[in-house]
Amino acid sequence: MAFKDMRRQKFLSESHANERDDDLTFGIRRYTERVGNPDLREEARRKSAWMAATYSLELVILRYTAGRPIEELSRELPSVIEAFDRYVPFNKPRPNEARSLEITQIEAYVYVTWLLALCKLLGHAESVPKVLAWLDIGREFSRGRDTLFEQIVGKLTGAMEDPGRYILHLAPYAPLGKAVIAEHADDRPALVKEFLDGWYKGLKECYWHGTHTDQIGYFGYWAFEAALVTVLWDIDDSSYRDHLVYPKDLVDWARDHRTEAVPSGPSRTPGGQACPQAGWWFTPALKGSRRYFKHGEVMPVIDGTDYGSTFWQWDVNQSAPKL
Repeated sequence: MAFKDMRRQKFLSESHANERDDDLTFGIRRYTERVGNPDLREEARRKSAWMAATYSLELVILRYTAGRPIEELSRELPSVIEAFDRYVPFNKPRPNEARSLEITQIEAYVYVTWLLALCKLLGHAESVPKVLAWLDIGREFSRGRDTLFEQIVGKLTGAMEDPGRYILHLAPYAPLGKAVIAEHADDRPALVKEFLDGWYKGLKECYWHGTHTDQIGYFGYWAFEAALVTVLWDIDDSSYRDHLVYPKDLVDWARDHRTEAVPSGPSRTPGGQACPQAGWWFTPALKGSRRYFKHGEVMPVIDGTDYGSTFWQWDVNQSAPKL
């Protein structure tokens, strides 16, 4: 099949798709090697970890835009999650940087919602708790702050923190926020379409905005958030499925491979408090921290790290490790 018939967006040329794919693949390898180089300063390793994570996400999106099979993209997504997971221990950026993964920043909001969307749409809902755990570093800037985000989290996990009816980034997210809290299901399609119509213009502050004009850095324009909401709220997308930025075949694939919501288990528990439910827990403050706690057992505070406050997370996988 000719490339122009395979590609999912008209802006992408075959030459740019191949060149950008090679550049991103090389960059991921180079930056990942730098992350593990103990001779580099921590700041250099942090920037390298962020670049490796960013490039990994861009590569999967680029390949989606280029027309790669969704099954192939599903197999690649875990490497994106791993790349962000390597970055999180270095996550000490200056205020107002997107690298903070604090959703009060528009680019961070987009990245986190995209990651949650791809986890669900590509059949890796088991990674949703890991993505949410990354937000604990800047929890006061990320959780309980945005209606749309918390409604999505609630649908994905069964647990949410109620921020009231507040949208952090009105442009373009107000219509999508209205869609998820609409009293009547029949009102949702029009609101999602309104969101799609304003998506590109509303995200003009994002670094990738406008890259299609010269192809430099372009990897695709996709409102994965709209696809996620469409799947989670089971919205009829017939009125907007041919919209330029709507990834309709991801929605179709997700519906054909529908999985149950990720069980949330108990809520997160701060270090120093009693375990609310016996089971396996972990904390992002310490690598390899997964352990079994009895009900009422005091969950320790992890000192001597740069992570910040200790919060223990219920592990979705409650199987004991194999000996």
